[in-house]
This record gives sequence, C-alpha cells and structure tokens, in this order.
Amino acid sequence: MTSPPPRTLFVFLDGVGLGPPDEANPLHTLTLPSFERMAGGQRWDSEIHPISQPNHVFQPIDATLGVAGLPQSGTGQATLFTGVNCAERAGRHFGPYPHSTSKPVIAHHNLFVQLREAGRTGAFANAYPDRFFRFVEARNRWTVTTLCCVEAEVKLRREDDLRNGEALAADLTASAWRESLGLDVPLLAEREAGERLARLSPEADLVLFEYYLTDKAGHSQDLGRATAVLRSLDAFFCGLLDALGSDDLLIVTSDHGNLEDLATKSHTRNPVPLVALGRGAEALAGVESLVDVTPTLVASMNK
Repeated sequence: MTSPPPRTLFVFLDGVGLGPPDEANPLHTLTLPSFERMAGGQRWDSEIHPISQPNHVFQPIDATLGVAGLPQSGTGQATLFTGVNCAERAGRHFGPYPHSTSKPVIAHHNLFVQLREAGRTGAFANAYPDRFFRFVEARNRWTVTTLCCVEAEVKLRREDDLRNGEALAADLTASAWRESLGLDVPLLAEREAGERLARLSPEADLVLFEYYLTDKAGHSQDLGRATAVLRSLDAFFCGLLDALGSDDLLIVTSDHGNLEDLATKSHTRNPVPLVALGRGAEALAGVESLVDVTPTLVASMNK
C-alpha cells in the first residue's frame, strides 16, 4: 500500500539570499543555531556546501529567472507559488504587488489551486487585521500570497483566529497587533509560534506561513534590526523543528536576496536558500530555481 504524502509546512521568508561570508552579511556573522541546524551545521552564506540526503536537502536556487535587473517580490513570489516564470512574462522584475500579467497565472496555477486539482488540501497560517481587508478590498490590491488564497478559496484568517490560537501573526509574537494596532490579542513567544505552526490545521496536506520582516530589515541596513529579526526567527524555527513529526516535511525558501547584504538598501541577485527537511525531502533535490518549487512539491505529494 502506498503511504500518504508527508504533511508539508512551508515557511516563506521574504528577502533572504545566500551572500558572501563578510561583515555585511548577518546570516554569516551571527550565531543562529536553528538556521545552522537546517543547513547541517553550516551558516547561510555563499560558501555553504549543498546537502542532498533522503530526509534533508539544502541548496542555493536561482531567483533571477533569466531577467536583467534586481529581482522583486511581485514577480518572484508569483513565480515561486505558480511554477510559471512571471518575470519573463512581464518582461521585467516587478513588485511588491503582482504584475497585471501575473494575475491570471496566479488565478489558474497557484500552489493552492494545484493542490486542489491533485486532490490535496492547503491552508494559509497568517492572520490579518480588519483594516487589511478594508484596504485590499477597496483597492483590489492583494499581495501574491493572499491573492493565491482568494483565487483558490483558501481561508484568510482574521483577528478571532489569532485570538483563538488558530493562526500566526506576521511578526510571530503579535506584539505589533497590540502596540501598533491597539488590538487585544494574546502575545506569543517565538518558540511557541513555531510549535503552533507545527500543529495548525492538522487536516491540511500543506500549511503555508509568510514572514516578511526579513525583507524590511534588509532594506533598513540596520544591523541591530536585522539581528533582532534573525534571533526572533531563529527561536521560531527552534520551536518548529522540535515539534516536527516523523511524517512532516518542512520547506523553507525565499523570493530574492536582500537581508544577506546590509551594505546595500536594494535587493540582490544572490541565489536564495531552499531547505527541505523531513520525510520526502529528497524529492526537492532537483529544484534549481523559483520556477521549480511549486510543480516539484505538488508532484511529490501526488505520488
């Protein structure tokens, strides 16, 4: 009898590349135990040795997509979550929101749609406050991930879901919800956020979580801010890694480089990391670029 596919937890990190091992790269200079654990004891930089084992893959993948200029979130994420080269379709890198030529691709080919067509189910872990919905619905200006959910009729979680422990805040702890939005939601330690993601939506074959503060920290060129973000994220991964079950698969990747080079305010053309850890990880070993991630993952879940 064929065993069911592993339950996949997909953590998308915005703006994290593999840059030179120099002082401008906090992924190289900081000690981040959970990051190193995902890379077989190595730091995340351009000198990392790829890993290709039955239950562990770590390798750099291309984010430039054969298009000149600096990669951007709109076309990069659309490519990552559809398997279609959306930068090539647009004739340029574009962001942060989806390009007009990407929207029909997202509508018909996004990760959640592909999962549904393969008889699998997907869920999105992020919660959004009411004011987010008022903004995007008034302007019809969805992000790539939320547009994927809208087009595939995947639930977008709200304040009540966060309050009830059935979602994650984008900053992991929900401190921004309390301090910036004045909303009375429970605070969560980063490690607890990782543990929550591991047990969220147990009925779903794949659960996606998006983390964008890495990109914000990269644009700031502020080492203190980058350090705080990476230490917070490292604690989150500690909880998540420890909570993974024997039938779970963790995927971690990004859309473009940024945080790995604080010497520049812009994005970079560096490759981005691809982590696959857990049962079935070897299926991702052939991924070479953002184009390959979604089709490879969906195909592996349909075997």
